[in-house]
Amino acid sequence: MSYAELAASAAGVALRLRELGVAQGDLVGTFLSNGQAAVWASYGLMCSGAAEVAIDPGVSDEDLAHAVRLVGLGRVIAPRDAGPRFGRIGVVVAAVEDFAPEVNGDRLIELASVPGAAWGKILFTSGTTGRPKAIVHSHAGRWVSVALLRAHLPYLPGEGDRILLMTSFVHGASLLTYAFLECGASIELCAGVDVDLIGRLLESGQINALFAPPTVLAKIVGALHGKRFDHVRAIFTGTATLKPALYEAARAMFGPVIRVTYGMTEIVNPITVLPPAECDAWYRQEVADAAGICLGWPASGVEVCILDEDGGKVEGAAVGQIAVRARHMFAGAIGMDGFRRHPSDSFHVTGDQGYVDRRGRLFITGRSGDVIKTGGYKMFPEEVERLFGREVAVVGYPSDYWGEIVVAVTEGTSSVGEEVDWSRVTRHLRPRAFMHVDQFPRNAQGKIRRAALRELLRKQYRLTDGPHPVFTLVG
Repeated sequence: MSYAELAASAAGVALRLRELGVAQGDLVGTFLSNGQAAVWASYGLMCSGAAEVAIDPGVSDEDLAHAVRLVGLGRVIAPRDAGPRFGRIGVVVAAVEDFAPEVNGDRLIELASVPGAAWGKILFTSGTTGRPKAIVHSHAGRWVSVALLRAHLPYLPGEGDRILLMTSFVHGASLLTYAFLECGASIELCAGVDVDLIGRLLESGQINALFAPPTVLAKIVGALHGKRFDHVRAIFTGTATLKPALYEAARAMFGPVIRVTYGMTEIVNPITVLPPAECDAWYRQEVADAAGICLGWPASGVEVCILDEDGGKVEGAAVGQIAVRARHMFAGAIGMDGFRRHPSDSFHVTGDQGYVDRRGRLFITGRSGDVIKTGGYKMFPEEVERLFGREVAVVGYPSDYWGEIVVAVTEGTSSVGEEVDWSRVTRHLRPRAFMHVDQFPRNAQGKIRRAALRELLRKQYRLTDGPHPVFTLVG
């Protein structure tokens, strides 16, 4: 797809939405898998001044209904065959197949300029109760985040540069799409991680950058072991910590071109950046003696501080809660109690634990809560536990391939899993193993100690890692 075709398709969306009565600030959902339509629909919504409500097509019916109710969504751009699914929850589908490019670019003059403070994009994440909440970003926040990401690229991409993106466009892939396209480069947006296709694209020499979270990077280096791709200029990674062994394996394949960033739904990339040269120096010289994993320095316009349990700033390199503040932070969040604005001058506590070293680099040492990161997704145990009618503990079992593997555990020898219709559950929430222990480790209040349970499982079960993990009892 050429830039002219992309612009015409985006213009067609913006003008068609106006004809449908969509005004600036109105909410319009996108429900599109990776592909060209996901890109031009997002740009078209941006041009129209509407607020894009980005929904992952892989969500369950229950989570979809919850998201729609939470924000009050009335219209969505989706494939025509998704009509019945949305019709059941009262949402009008504007079929993506019906949008036509607008070849007369002058018609865009008819669209009014968009106020920066207006809502621009809404993303969903899991809350501490296990139900998704909606994170609201303004149009200005979207623009600043892309400008900052572009400014921190390890090189300036342009014509002839092509980045390979495989993760969901709804999440991180969209950010690098905007940044590379606005520099005049091109993107290869794949529908998932197909290692055979990735191998062919890399061997063709047409791909010189790719975004690969650690779980994706592990699949690539595992499948293409022994090969070398010296033409790749940058590997962008984030969403989870990059383990030293995986860094070395990726370095052997691509060279010292890996760049680490830190980001989250409330304040998108980049919060901190560890450039390739500094990344290579840290993993090769400092990692053995470090506490935690280095995430690099705060990006331009971003402040990072470490807080104690009472919310006060800590001194020196003490470990505490990571908090951030920036111009491209979220405008607020929509929960079950409605919209709560985030004060523009306040810090956001990330939920991660870490410290800042004497060189000003941020290190992450762990997670404040029990969040599980599996296959590029973030989830909370309560999202799965609530599906059962009895006490079941859900934890993440460490995996080099998946990051963490979702497992469900019962106390005693009773079976678990049969009582849930897993076909109705979002894919990344489904446990990959059902285990049991003689007795749950509990604290003084009787609550299950998840960290202790995880260690108990590691002693009782041996993992054969890979795309289809297998657990066997030790002994």
